Amino acid sequence: MRTSLRALALGALASVSAFAVTAPALAEVPLDQLVRIVAEGGNSFTRTFNPFSPTARWVSTRTMYEPLMIQNYATGKLDPWLATAYEWSADALSLTVTLRDDVKWSDGQPFSADDVKFTFELMKANPGLIGPASGAFGQYLASVEAVDAKTVKFTFSSTYTPGLYSLVDQFIVPQHVWKDVADPVTFENPDPVGTGPFTTIDAFGTDRYQVTKNPNYWQPLNIEGVFVQGFNGNDQVSAATLSGNLDWGGLVPDPDVTFVPLDPEHFGYWWPRTSVVLLLANTTDGALGDPVVRKAMSMALDRQRMINTGVWGKSVAANATGLPEAPFKDWLDAKVIADGASWVSIDPDAANKMLDDAGYTKGADGVRVGKDGKPLKYDIIVPSGWNDWVSACQIVAENLKDIGIDVTLRTTTADSWTNSTFTGQFQLSLGTAQRTATPFEFYRNNMATTSVKPVGEASPNNQQRYGDPKVDELLAKFAASTDAAEQKAIIAELEGMFSAAAPAIPLYEQPDWGLYNTRRFTGFPNEQDPYAPLSLQMTNGPLLVWPHLARRAE
Repeated sequence: MRTSLRALALGALASVSAFAVTAPALAEVPLDQLVRIVAEGGNSFTRTFNPFSPTARWVSTRTMYEPLMIQNYATGKLDPWLATAYEWSADALSLTVTLRDDVKWSDGQPFSADDVKFTFELMKANPGLIGPASGAFGQYLASVEAVDAKTVKFTFSSTYTPGLYSLVDQFIVPQHVWKDVADPVTFENPDPVGTGPFTTIDAFGTDRYQVTKNPNYWQPLNIEGVFVQGFNGNDQVSAATLSGNLDWGGLVPDPDVTFVPLDPEHFGYWWPRTSVVLLLANTTDGALGDPVVRKAMSMALDRQRMINTGVWGKSVAANATGLPEAPFKDWLDAKVIADGASWVSIDPDAANKMLDDAGYTKGADGVRVGKDGKPLKYDIIVPSGWNDWVSACQIVAENLKDIGIDVTLRTTTADSWTNSTFTGQFQLSLGTAQRTATPFEFYRNNMATTSVKPVGEASPNNQQRYGDPKVDELLAKFAASTDAAEQKAIIAELEGMFSAAAPAIPLYEQPDWGLYNTRRFTGFPNEQDPYAPLSLQMTNGPLLVWPHLARRAE
């Protein structure tokens, strides 16, 4: 797999002469003044900048509309943004947020608490609007009040401290524009008014567009804007990346070999790890519902080989809590990790003994038989073309044969895979833990009975269908607490429960792909200066980066 990917990248480099980056017609700002990125594919862009829409252009929530605060997955901190501070009431039933006093909308109108109140009430009145705080009113939020121009009060219907992260993560839209929109769900918002750094549509085409400075942005900016090019396939992306035609983004295999050596002074990458790749076993399927079987499977797996083959050695094996180390270092319980190390380490002999002792005997064909009399034969599904996961699944299938479990790899389309895993109509698959502000969301999404949907009903969480009422109780205690020490103790208990039950099998920490080219612009985050995520796909991450970028001196 690595050989073929390297060949693909080098072949793309050889064809770079066929690729050129050109600005859209009628652009006012020259292309060489803009940061060139790869963030969208295809050649049928529509002029949709509605941040609530699933079909909005990439820039909508990364350069135009901003949240109150940003969860910085590189530092683990909640960074002030349109808001500067928050305070809980003593009973944790209200949250008061203080706004900046120097923010204007791009049309010059002042930004105020009325805009925040309006945004949340707009979402309440239009359930089809998508955003971080979607559904808040139905779950825990009772009301939003503009106390004064710079103060917003959120009142909760029940104590739910994790709601902080969804509420402050919500992007805000201007009341004076959106109050006159007939249908905010279908509104394309072709001429956006936002508080973000780049809001002016300088030029727009079906396969490229450029967005330039907000004349009223509340922070200093040293760059003029961003140019987004549509690409048709990995060959074009690789060609543009390897030739230096992109300033930020792209993905090439083994960048230490294919990318950095082309221009070591200017080409770089940073792949921090903020999530975990999991082997998901459908717990509604016979023996896969037995934690002994899941742990034995885990102990048969060669994680280092997966890392070396799938992500070019640029990761580490996951620990028994299911949490990545860097973003949750202050939450991880060292004793849980140490006690659970054996079941996330390769030891096929011990795995075989576990299964023998549990009564899973081998048949004449070497395949074990479950307590229901059915052989432990399973399909593992993965989208074709997802080479790192395909490689990992091949290793899973090979390793599990060593302990008498017969696994067949089946590749499928991404849409079919999504439908099968979301609806629980699969046996084995891979998944990634959603990036979250605290471990609360991870354990809720993977262990709470409230996250378990019937097979056939779609859900992006808990695809393995595992639920424990004791987890629900602990999550409720966490949500009702504002004491950091108490919350940390609750998470430690949840970590232990995850390690004991193995509701999902942690494989390795998932890198967040990010490349940069400093020939024209400097200031990108990297391993030496990890002030923000480098990945362009994190919704608010780029907002943290734009103020740091500067044009390289001639």
